[in-house]
Amino acid sequence: MGVNIRKKLLCFSLIMLFSLVVLTNIEFVSSSSKPVEIEEMNYYDYSVALRQSDPTNPTQILKYELLSELENSKETQTIISQSIKEDVKEEEPLNNIRDFWIINSFYDNPYVYVEKSAKMLAKGANSYIYVLNELFTPLTEPSFVTKAENFRDEFENKIYPNNILYFGTPDGGIHGLGDIDPDSMITILLASLDGGVAGYFNPRNEYSSSTIDYTNEREMVYVDHDESAGVLSHEFQHLIHFNYDQEEFLFVDEGCAEFSKYLNDYDMTNNLTYFATNYFFKNPEDSLLYWNYYEIPPENVRNDYGSAYIFTFYLAEKYGVNAIKDLVADLDHGAASVEDAVQGQGHSLDFNEIYLNWITAVAIDDPSFAGGIYGFENLDTNIDYDAVTNDWDEFDTFPVTANDRMNRYYGIYGAKLILPPDYLLLEITPPSSYSLGISIAVHNASGWTITQSIESGDIELFVSGKLIDEAHILTSIMMDPTPTLPTSYATEDGLGYTEDLDYSLIPGKPITIGSYTQNYNTGNWAFSLNNVYMEDENGTAINDTSGVDVYVRFKKEYSSLVYALLPLSYSVGSLWHIDTSLQSFDESDYEVSIIASGSSQYGRLDIEDIIVEHILVVEKPVVAMNDDVSFYVDVNASYTQLNSWDNFTDYALTMILVYDSVGTVVATFSIDFDPVANKWESALITMDTFNGNFYLAVRYGYAGRTVLSPNSNSFNVEGEEPNNTNGIAFPFWTSALLVTTIIAIPIIRKRIAAK
Repeated sequence: MGVNIRKKLLCFSLIMLFSLVVLTNIEFVSSSSKPVEIEEMNYYDYSVALRQSDPTNPTQILKYELLSELENSKETQTIISQSIKEDVKEEEPLNNIRDFWIINSFYDNPYVYVEKSAKMLAKGANSYIYVLNELFTPLTEPSFVTKAENFRDEFENKIYPNNILYFGTPDGGIHGLGDIDPDSMITILLASLDGGVAGYFNPRNEYSSSTIDYTNEREMVYVDHDESAGVLSHEFQHLIHFNYDQEEFLFVDEGCAEFSKYLNDYDMTNNLTYFATNYFFKNPEDSLLYWNYYEIPPENVRNDYGSAYIFTFYLAEKYGVNAIKDLVADLDHGAASVEDAVQGQGHSLDFNEIYLNWITAVAIDDPSFAGGIYGFENLDTNIDYDAVTNDWDEFDTFPVTANDRMNRYYGIYGAKLILPPDYLLLEITPPSSYSLGISIAVHNASGWTITQSIESGDIELFVSGKLIDEAHILTSIMMDPTPTLPTSYATEDGLGYTEDLDYSLIPGKPITIGSYTQNYNTGNWAFSLNNVYMEDENGTAINDTSGVDVYVRFKKEYSSLVYALLPLSYSVGSLWHIDTSLQSFDESDYEVSIIASGSSQYGRLDIEDIIVEHILVVEKPVVAMNDDVSFYVDVNASYTQLNSWDNFTDYALTMILVYDSVGTVVATFSIDFDPVANKWESALITMDTFNGNFYLAVRYGYAGRTVLSPNSNSFNVEGEEPNNTNGIAFPFWTSALLVTTIIAIPIIRKRIAAK
């Protein structure tokens, strides 16, 4: 009897302790979760558009249909905690027969689900291979057993370990959707699929029947029995990816699915997919970010499969397996996910820099310099400029003008220059919306020189070298900083922004920039550049009558963004010069260059970098008591960046921290900016559960830094007697539960002793 009571005591104590932990940590758990900003999308309209444009890819159609249903019903899958999940589902035996929901025909609109019987003809450590009973007879069953075993062997020996290594676990890991069964098995259903569909993953199966109809409640993919295991590899990646990120953009999801074929060596020729070789290399202008379901002919969507594969291959080759795994697991979408994944591997690159490096690698494919970022080690890109259908050009005579060259939002336009002169002035009409990303690759006897920038105004750049044998000019309409897609895909017809631009290449002569005097006062942001001397190729000094414009350019370090381009003036005494304030500049490190440009002359000189910093000042807070337990707080703060006051007051993260007499934070409160009073003021703060002397400070977070104000004067609060929880105020039910536990345990112990 004593043993039983001890067990009851142990169980009771554990239950009380667990309940206490849950109650006291609910707010902490929810506040520590990563907030995810999801762009609004009309899922239903998008699924309809996908069905009309590419009915052979039901996986994405089904995904957006499901998201539409869940959005309308406000239902979500209950995520199964990985810490308490156990493989409790009974293992299914070989030759097991059961019914599965399956799409009747991909010609149906909308899809019609039917239940069909299937038999498990093969089984592995991680897989059940079922075959629809309607496909075989007793006489033909042995041949389907062989087929099922072949799929099993490919899955177990190649697909499962490789996809797990690069993309993650089928249940989405610790932060994923969870294992719906739960067990560790993947069901592969071999069927006869019509409509040109080779295979698909239906995310409905990841949700319970109480949430959604027609679910088989298991991790599962469907494959046409006559297809290769490459289809299985592709669809298994979709299963993994969905369980990490249900709303990932197509170019990331499909790029990883195509890359899974490379990992498992399916459907490859020289490590290139059919879509890369026969579509993307012939249509590189197609937007990487948009899935082109709308263009005529609709099969041009194959361009997207090709570009997404080449881009994912580039990420994997340059940044490694962990970058791809992080890309799948990241809770952002699209370009933001790519940026997170690469930066997570220690590379200080934004998406635009990655993209410009990638298009340069696609064009010149030379990994022998710059750490290999401008080429591929394990495949050969082969863009034939003459074969490209949309205005890619080869030029071998200069000057030259190319009008109305199509540029798309994150698509590639390219011009290849054959034996150009050593000095060329490149002029491009800027796009009327967004910016233009530009990569200029120049090759001579010394190798390659790569120059990249993102331009939003008049575009005049230099193509220069010594005895150039070829050069590439690559452009793309881009957004700064990290690109997004509009809130409704359909508004852009699946192509993204498109504009025709004019290009001119004019032979020129060099300008040599000689002496100069630069000064920057970090205390008052005064910048001066004086006595800038320059001369033409004949040694003649350049002045204000030479027909040359002279600028100082500020470019943020580690970025291709030109932040500012300021004109210099000329005088006899100071030559070319400028005096200006950089107080309006963002806080950053800047690369500074002097640029001279005339109708047929140009030159550039990079000079000393500068660092622009600003000052965030927070004054001592004032506490105004309202009564014994309530008070108001106000504080003044200032930020020294010119013209940024509205941003500062709108976006500064502020919080009041209340300390007890020994310096422990006992409470936190919000404080907001009052534009009328021109200071931060709190609402009435009440601390009726506290008693004693306190002081506070106000914490500001802005422009990448956190600043704490000086401490306020101490103030006295005469509320309830202080508790002994080191500043943690337990809710009533938590306190009651704690008291009950404390009282109950001695009573039970006495009963044990009495026995």
